[in-house]
Amino acid sequence: MKRSTRTPRQVMIVAVLLIAGTGSGIAMANPQDVSPDVAVEQSVDEEKVIETPDKVEVEPVTEDVDISGRLERILNATGWFESVEVSTDEGVVFMSGVADSEQHRDWAERVAQRTTDVVAVVNRISVKARPVWDVSPAILQLRQLGRDFVQLIPLLVVGALVIFLAYLVAKLLASIARRMTARRIDSQLLQQVIASVVAVLVMLIGLYIALKVSGLSRLAVTVLGGTGLVGIALGFAFRDIAENYLSSVLISLNRPFSVGDLIELDNYKGFVRKVTTRGTLLLTLDGNHIQIPNSTIYKSVIINYSSSPRLRKDFTIGIGYDDSVTEAQDVVLQTLMKHESVLDDPAPLVLVESLGASTVNLQVLFWLDGERFDAPSVSSALMRLAKVALTEANISMPDEAREVVFPQGVPVAMLEGEQQDRVQVQPVAARNNGKPSSQKLSADSVHASKGEGDLRSISDEIQRHSDEVEDDSEENLID
Repeated sequence: MKRSTRTPRQVMIVAVLLIAGTGSGIAMANPQDVSPDVAVEQSVDEEKVIETPDKVEVEPVTEDVDISGRLERILNATGWFESVEVSTDEGVVFMSGVADSEQHRDWAERVAQRTTDVVAVVNRISVKARPVWDVSPAILQLRQLGRDFVQLIPLLVVGALVIFLAYLVAKLLASIARRMTARRIDSQLLQQVIASVVAVLVMLIGLYIALKVSGLSRLAVTVLGGTGLVGIALGFAFRDIAENYLSSVLISLNRPFSVGDLIELDNYKGFVRKVTTRGTLLLTLDGNHIQIPNSTIYKSVIINYSSSPRLRKDFTIGIGYDDSVTEAQDVVLQTLMKHESVLDDPAPLVLVESLGASTVNLQVLFWLDGERFDAPSVSSALMRLAKVALTEANISMPDEAREVVFPQGVPVAMLEGEQQDRVQVQPVAARNNGKPSSQKLSADSVHASKGEGDLRSISDEIQRHSDEVEDDSEENLID
């Protein structure tokens, strides 16, 4: 039957369908007449909704049988449906069959709604039930990931090329920055820090460009936005390492010592061999290597024995109370002034330090050139020569703990019968005028004994032996 206008019967059918549409699965062609539940169901997974044409034209005035045949052929052509049956009565489309997914079922309903002269749609198409152990969605996802990865390979190659070019540019700019800062900054560590900052900035820019080229824009923004947070987290995690690194920068700038200086800190005494970003390497006088963290060095009290070549040493000599203190001072002073290692400016001194139990203690002070002479060896030689000079001057040096010297002898009364003979008994040292043999004095009067070596400084020799065993892989930050 041909129809160009709606009959009262059609109007009545539409009204009945509007009232019972919610419970019977009827969908109206007008989107405003769709129930809220149906609208929510249709909005699920919008990204995967298959687009449909706005209008399917059949003929200006369409027969019901033509509408049914057209829709049935369309659904069968997709291959998404099984046992499809479509019938139309007075513009109302009734669809039945089995769809392979909920999305395809909804798609069939939308196609029917947009067909010419369709008043309403009754969708009786069911969705095919999936097996309990259906892994097809996972397989489809894996296939999709595989296709995406294959499409991403050319972009990754371009990104890798960008990173490689950024590395070359960073290396070149870091070298240029190091040469430019070397003209104005003496600190090697500060030069290294500036060059590293330039290289890191260039590499970050290159990484951002590489991620953008590879289609990973979100990751690129995350990298740049999260750099500050990562820096804070690393700062807390590696606080000690950062503290040592900062201390190495300050040590390189302030230069409290140089390589080869003899320093003492935290009960450690030795020659400075190397300063790295982690710590300072000391070579002790015993030949051992000690690695001290830079943070400890920067916060500790440092004694630098090599900061000035002039060193003052001292030793103490005790003379008897019966001897002349002034004479003893002159004897020791002349001995010091004759020795080549003792400096004239400042002049040596011989001072009365204290009055002991059995001796007058003299403190001998002298200065020497620490770069030329070894301080312990010079002290040994001067004490030996001072002892010889005092002995030759008949000035006694008693031991206040075990010996009491009687220079005039000890009177002893001998009783034999009724007669008393007074006998003078002299101690051995008194009978020999308080002097050891001339041969011994001659042996002790040499400028430097074999045990004292040649009195020359041995710091260079100690450090030279350590050069063979030290690791030169890390750059030294001070000269």
